[in-house]
Amino acid sequence: MANSGLKKMKILAYRDITFTGNAIASYEVLINPDSYALTYEIIKVDKAADGKSSGDPTYSRTPSQTIGFKFLFDGTGVIQAPMAGGAPDITPSILGQSKNKRDVTADLNQFSQVVYGFDGDIHQPRYVQLQWGTLHYNCYLQKMTITIKLFAPDGTPIRAEADCTFVSAVDPKTLTANEGKSSPDLSHIRTVKKGDTLPLLCYKEYGDSKYYYQVAQYNGLTDFKILSPGTKLIFPPFAK
Repeated sequence: MANSGLKKMKILAYRDITFTGNAIASYEVLINPDSYALTYEIIKVDKAADGKSSGDPTYSRTPSQTIGFKFLFDGTGVIQAPMAGGAPDITPSILGQSKNKRDVTADLNQFSQVVYGFDGDIHQPRYVQLQWGTLHYNCYLQKMTITIKLFAPDGTPIRAEADCTFVSAVDPKTLTANEGKSSPDLSHIRTVKKGDTLPLLCYKEYGDSKYYYQVAQYNGLTDFKILSPGTKLIFPPFAK
């Protein structure tokens, strides 16, 4: 049975946040990362007055998820790269003597152009998709720190590491659809079920039943005390 070989992580660049069509540019890593870190965050605001003890802070927002990777760039020849056509380099690996050494500076430039380079057509850096095994992560670069870790005798970089943080990117249409399930800032449509009352539905929707009169007016209800199952009601956002 043929061996398909190790699947390398790929980074694809797109101009459109929907990540449709063909990628504008791509980069395949020399060696797969050994780990990655996902970061989740919730921001709350402490509204306690000066001189007062802090109570329960008020929820403000949930920032986009981030993912962190460290990418290795090696030009020592110790880590062998495929030759043209995908054939492996069978030349003995001797530091500084391999015929198939990578050019670290060129690799860094290519990598940076894909994840960081400014695209004049969209007037910003491109969006990128990280593909590695089951991971297909749509995002954009937030921060990149490049560390040169090894030099040739003439000062040429022969090993480097890029520590990158990417921010999850979701197109507005998908984001609105996802948030519309629960966001209090959007109008919601609810279907009346047997036993539902308008105050009860308002409590479920807003956390307070006092909005039943405004909802009745908004939906043109003449008798909000009797709701017919199957009726669709719109619950608009209200300033609290």
